[in-house]
Amino acid sequence: MLKIAHIALSVSNLTKSITFYHRHFGLICKEKYAHRDIGLKIAILKKGDFALELFEFKKYKPLPEYRKDLDTDLRTIGVKHFSLEIGNIARLYKKLKRAKVSFATDMRVFDNGLRYFFIKDPDGNLVEMMER
Repeated sequence: MLKIAHIALSVSNLTKSITFYHRHFGLICKEKYAHRDIGLKIAILKKGDFALELFEFKKYKPLPEYRKDLDTDLRTIGVKHFSLEIGNIARLYKKLKRAKVSFATDMRVFDNGLRYFFIKDPDGNLVEMMER
C-alpha cells in the first residue's frame, strides 16, 4: 500500500511558519525533532489526514525570485519532495537497490527513531520513503 505521507516546505523561521499555518489553516504542530549534526529543525503540522513538514536549516538559501512567481514556478520541474509511507522499509530499500534506482541517501534514522531514505525520480526529484 502506498499513500502520500506529507508535503514538505523549507522555511527561514520555524516558529513564524508554525504560527502562520496554525492561524490561517488550523494546522497543529504534532511533532518536532532535529538533525542537529546538519543544523536542521523539523516540525510536523497536521489537520485531519493532511500533514505538512517544515524544515528550518541554520544555514538556508532564500527562495529564488523566479520561484516566487506562480507562472514561472509552475514551469520549473520539481518540488521539495513528497513522501510515501512504507510497511516494510528494509525490503523496499533492498528491492530499489537491486533495481539500480538512484538513491539520494542511504537508510537514515531521525532522533525519534523514524527510519527513512530518499531516492531520485528520472528528473532528479526527491522522493522520501518512510516507515511509520
